[in-house]
Amino acid sequence: MTQYNFQGMLGLGDSIYQRPFLRQFPGAYVRTCWPELYRGLDIKCVRSGTHLRTQEKHELRTRYAYHPAPRGGVIKRIGYGPNDLASGGIIPAFRRQFGVSGPLLFDLPQFNDLHPRVPVDKPVAIIRPATLRTEWASASRNPADTVPGVEWVVGEEPEADLKLHHGEMTLTQLCSLYAHAACVVSPVGFSVPMTIAYNTPLFVVAGGRGGHNAPEIITDPAMDLSRVRWALPDNYCRCTRADHDCDRRISNFDTLFSEWLHEIVL
Repeated sequence: MTQYNFQGMLGLGDSIYQRPFLRQFPGAYVRTCWPELYRGLDIKCVRSGTHLRTQEKHELRTRYAYHPAPRGGVIKRIGYGPNDLASGGIIPAFRRQFGVSGPLLFDLPQFNDLHPRVPVDKPVAIIRPATLRTEWASASRNPADTVPGVEWVVGEEPEADLKLHHGEMTLTQLCSLYAHAACVVSPVGFSVPMTIAYNTPLFVVAGGRGGHNAPEIITDPAMDLSRVRWALPDNYCRCTRADHDCDRRISNFDTLFSEWLHEIVL
């Protein structure tokens, strides 16, 4: 039996995209800083040793077991670049690299044993701000683990009853929140694959850099997109540059948002 050793991607969203493919390789090893995402699969997680800030912080504090790196076997490096995105998007690139052509199940583990329910008595809407960070200077696609001078919210923070912008939540808490939320409003980022996996209504507010972030690049017909809607800029920029001043004006935003809210959420 072939022993596979996958050198996985380290982004939270990219790691979620990997889950349906890793399911096809029982007993395989994967380098990851997010081992919780592969709960329920016959997968052995290996420490990544990354020094990316948020990823390293999580890898050092997770209580999930890691395995020693295997010796020998087939090493496969997983990733995508501009050519992959231009020729189909993330899922087609992963299909080629993993060598998987059949049906895919896009899901995530439930952590009800750790976090039985969201501790509020009203429906929860998750509103994620766009941020910039020194490691990845793209305001269209980012997490929210803010530290002064290292990562910060772009513009004014959205109004909220509770703000958790400083990495206060563990990954399992975050997953449980997304699984039980009434809806999510977010820029492009891990919210897209996470909400699709949990079948939570999602409204994506697109910015620029469409060559990396366009709907057809970060989603796939194999996914259930019935509860996902997008607000794209009027002049949606298809560039791939993180530093480009893309035109982000969305003239019909209120209409798009209201239609999604009343047709999908309420």
